[in-house]
Amino acid sequence: MRLRVEQFGALVGWLESTADRGVIFRYEAAYCDRPGATPLSLSLPLREKEFSQAAAMPFFAGLLPDGDLRRRIADWLHVSESSSLRLLDALGGECAGTVSLINDKDEGDADRAAPGYEEITDEAFAGMIRDAERIPLLTPRNGARLSLAGAQDKLPLLRRDGRWYRPLGGAPSSHILKPASAAFPGIVANEYACLKLAEALGLPVPKAEIAEIGRPVLILERFDRIEEGAGRLVRLHQEDSCQALGIMPDRKYQADGGPGFTDIAALIRRACSAPLADMEGLVGIALFNLMAGNCDAHGKNFSLLRRGGRLGLAPFYDLVATTFWPELDTKLSMRVGREYRLEMIGQADLDDFAADLGVKPLVVRERRDAMIKAAIAGWDTVVALPELAGERELLSRIRAGWEQRARRLSGRG
Repeated sequence: MRLRVEQFGALVGWLESTADRGVIFRYEAAYCDRPGATPLSLSLPLREKEFSQAAAMPFFAGLLPDGDLRRRIADWLHVSESSSLRLLDALGGECAGTVSLINDKDEGDADRAAPGYEEITDEAFAGMIRDAERIPLLTPRNGARLSLAGAQDKLPLLRRDGRWYRPLGGAPSSHILKPASAAFPGIVANEYACLKLAEALGLPVPKAEIAEIGRPVLILERFDRIEEGAGRLVRLHQEDSCQALGIMPDRKYQADGGPGFTDIAALIRRACSAPLADMEGLVGIALFNLMAGNCDAHGKNFSLLRRGGRLGLAPFYDLVATTFWPELDTKLSMRVGREYRLEMIGQADLDDFAADLGVKPLVVRERRDAMIKAAIAGWDTVVALPELAGERELLSRIRAGWEQRARRLSGRG
């Protein structure tokens, strides 16, 4: 099998299976010679020599869902969950960032779905959500080939004039919809509250709202899409830190060999256009996750975004107070200093964390103090949101956890 790798409808390279070398990737020579050509990933620099499976698959496998969701989709498609190439063939038309993948045998096929959109009514979407335990939302339908990383079921759609449309033939989406989960009651309100608190504290996050479409749904405006002239959507390059560092998505946790804060800090200094500003952002989101109780902030939750020729940290996403569910482990996905246990982290660990980032401890302490002070008004803003009026107990528990951890991080608790 061979897949065309495209950006903006133009051929970039080829991803293909071989009899003796596994799955390999190579850039198209004409693309490498194009003025202003940019690599698909920091881990895949422009060159005409092929990339081995070990070098190529961290980026391409990182475009796919993972965990149990990947298995469920593979089961529905009757393909092996270990075959990233076959899953990309089935799902890879509309991915994060700028990449689309097309089966080479389908190129020029008259039956191939042309880029466009199919309207989905609220009733139809509610039906899809009701059936999601049986048929995952990302399962291909009517020529839609949609892929998003992560283990949570979600769906990329286009919204125009209050109506929803499914992208076909690799057309871009504008929003990501994340429905409520029976496994994690309250997850929609939880993530929405965390996003709104982060926004109130000055952290860049996606625009978010809550809707009722058969069940509560979190609606996120995509930050890797922008609208230009006459409503035309344009893709922006994005890759997460595992992709940029050449780490497979099943190793996204630091304890399993995934990136830690030291690695992400080094990546920022090496690749970002404004590294000082992005280091400040990294400090801010790390502190936020500690106080919010988000233990699942792993390497794939920190991404780079290219816009206007500049590369920097993308808005922060998947902000969830995981400690809200007492059955979940409180081991952090990324070590803070030398400590993985959320409930054990205090001021001394923040000083070690600063050393890992290569910044002065005072930088982290001052950002911590400013965030704790701003959170007083920030929490009042979140609690007053009318869309969270029915979530008083959830908000009270998350806020109490925030304040307890804030005291400990300040050496007062």
